[in-house]
Amino acid sequence: MLLNEEINRIKNLMDITEEVRNRNLFKNFDLTEFKNYPPPSDNSKETKKEIEYLKTIDLKKRFVQEKDDIDGNFIEFLESKGINEKKIIIKLDESARIVILELKNFYKRPRPFRLDLKLSDPMLKSTDGFSYPSGHSTQSNLIYLVLSDKYPKYRKELKKIKDDIVYSRQMAKAHYPSDIKFGEKLAKSLFKHLKESNLIN
Repeated sequence: MLLNEEINRIKNLMDITEEVRNRNLFKNFDLTEFKNYPPPSDNSKETKKEIEYLKTIDLKKRFVQEKDDIDGNFIEFLESKGINEKKIIIKLDESARIVILELKNFYKRPRPFRLDLKLSDPMLKSTDGFSYPSGHSTQSNLIYLVLSDKYPKYRKELKKIKDDIVYSRQMAKAHYPSDIKFGEKLAKSLFKHLKESNLIN
């Protein structure tokens, strides 16, 4: 493991305070199943194909920067409708991040721009660490599922927010399509866990 990656891993883990751990919505979520879906290997045909796809996406820095703040994008939209769901959005984000980091550190898949130096590093704090699963995909899909379940009349607008966030990560060369798909799969299971455990209204 590269020294910088190890430093970033430790920083990410330190960011999770004990208070956040104690109010983690997913402390009883079983990750076993998700440790049986390894990503394509670094030198596989699938990974090479994914990298070639990423090269076809033009980087729009402002778009990437605007969509980097997952919580902010959802909060801003809801507030424009007179709805305040800031607490649950942040709680979902923080709780999911613990699950995501465990899987990222389990699989240790390098970011696309680290694997292929022809891809430019977007220089975002959120692109530190490993790639699989995509945190932005997991968190935005989870928040979308929770909010659209609660506010079905805004499902279309919420989906657009989620889709833009997910696409921005590929535009930034921060995630392979397979990272995104795995994040979506994980988010659906996290949402199911919330519903079955009566952790959300």
